[in-house]
Amino acid sequence: MTHLRLIEGEPAEGPFREAPLPQRLPHGRHGIPRDVVHDHQRVRLLAGMAAALEKHGYAGVTTTNVSKCAGISSGTYYKHFGNLWDCLLAAYVTTAERLCASIEAGCAERDPETPPLRAGTAAALELCAAEPASALLLSTQPPIEALAVSTARRQLIARLAGMLRAARDPDQPSSRPSSLDERMIDAALAFVGAQVAAGRAAGLPALTPELTTILTP
Repeated sequence: MTHLRLIEGEPAEGPFREAPLPQRLPHGRHGIPRDVVHDHQRVRLLAGMAAALEKHGYAGVTTTNVSKCAGISSGTYYKHFGNLWDCLLAAYVTTAERLCASIEAGCAERDPETPPLRAGTAAALELCAAEPASALLLSTQPPIEALAVSTARRQLIARLAGMLRAARDPDQPSSRPSSLDERMIDAALAFVGAQVAAGRAAGLPALTPELTTILTP
């Protein structure tokens, strides 16, 4: 199975919005260790990237509106990332890791009567419904200049395709090539992105049966 390599540090634990500290840290002396503050700022910037991308799209997203969405100064932004694409890559890879972890957890914790493919699909759609900005981040095709992000997206698709093959009924092996599975995952991401863009993110979990059928050989 292909695994994503996190280029910008370790992935954040839990959804971005569930950072362990308040959204804005108190000014002045607060007694919070410097490394904890640094990590908290980073989590907020990654969430700010997803929020800014949802609001402005690739054509309009800037480091300034990422900082604004994160509630962090531009000077602090550049203490964490050298440019816009560095932050985008970190946000994409971290979010991709969380998506895969959610799918794996959904499969591991499923009811024995629920097929792994359905459980994994449900977990993915529930995460996307809860975090529309994250869903758009993962599903939208990046611009040509964001080459590293395009590579990360291909790695995610390959990993999800591998998880898809592993989740299918072992008694009914599929004869279709892995490249077809990757195209189906790409199409599924596009479908999810279209639903979110149309304001229908909340209804994604209800589409679990339909999407499971589509992904079943």
